[in-house]
Amino acid sequence: MVEGSLATVAVREPNCCPVAPMSTGGRVRSVSQGQPVDGSVTVEVTTDEAVARDGVPGDRIFSYDSEAVHRVERQADQDCACERVEEYGCPVRDVTAENGTIELSFISEDLDVIRETGVTVRSLRRSDGTGSHSEPAFVDEATFTARQREVLGTAYRLGYFERPKGANAEQVATELGVAPSTFAEHLAAAQTKLMAALFGATADED
Repeated sequence: MVEGSLATVAVREPNCCPVAPMSTGGRVRSVSQGQPVDGSVTVEVTTDEAVARDGVPGDRIFSYDSEAVHRVERQADQDCACERVEEYGCPVRDVTAENGTIELSFISEDLDVIRETGVTVRSLRRSDGTGSHSEPAFVDEATFTARQREVLGTAYRLGYFERPKGANAEQVATELGVAPSTFAEHLAAAQTKLMAALFGATADED
């Protein structure tokens, strides 16, 4: 059995994305896209009914209960987050958004592919390869100490993991009130725990 990883990645305020603006006043619950036709792609976005109509791209075409569906056209080949992921042969399985940040999930057989997409990994599940009914390994937030969560959260908030970086190690360290070497130490410990959780090893508490 081929072992793969199910990744959920976050992209904060992405460029060229018609979906993210719809999430500033509510949650985007799902997104579906058609195939490119004459250089454009039709996108249908399901949002909370509470999302304001003003300033939202596209047309509201349907509503039911607490949800509404919007249809919008976007240009094809505009290097959006979904297209960047799918360039690596990984179809996007699910897209949601909230507060201007989109989250999308996809499966890859190669962890290097996930790194190369240049987006921030929100969660990662890895198949254990024991059979068709095997449970994936889930990276639990409780794996990290409070300090490591603070370091990771601050680094993410400042854009340390983005490409290009929104902040360098020294800037993140200043925000945390620690030396750059201390920031690097905590970050390395957190990354070690992440890999240990994925591959079944046990990392020491920092």
